[in-house]
Amino acid sequence: MKLSGKLMKKQGETLSCRSGVVTNSADRRLSASAAGGKRQTAIVAPGGIGYIPKPGEDAVMLTNDNEQLCLGVRMLKNDFEIEPGELVLYAGAASIILRKNGKIEINGEVYLNGERLEVES
Repeated sequence: MKLSGKLMKKQGETLSCRSGVVTNSADRRLSASAAGGKRQTAIVAPGGIGYIPKPGEDAVMLTNDNEQLCLGVRMLKNDFEIEPGELVLYAGAASIILRKNGKIEINGEVYLNGERLEVES
């Protein structure tokens, strides 16, 4: 079944969007608590992007009578200076920023095919 079909409300089914907290993300399985209680949760992400939220992160949940989907988490690290239309990808101390002017900023240790990439100044 297509994702759009899973998100659509079936007749007589309750569909709601709630805030929740990630309670467990071990073994690539996510548990989160929302107003409806603690449940196993599927993660929805843009195509080609995979992520597992950390426990304690605030999440947006879409729930129906049968399942709960995590639509995303609140961006905790808000100290990146990006403009509308720019994108930042970060994990811990590493980040990649795509700028509107075509620049790509990479922060952290960079490895290419398993070898550390050294940049001479």
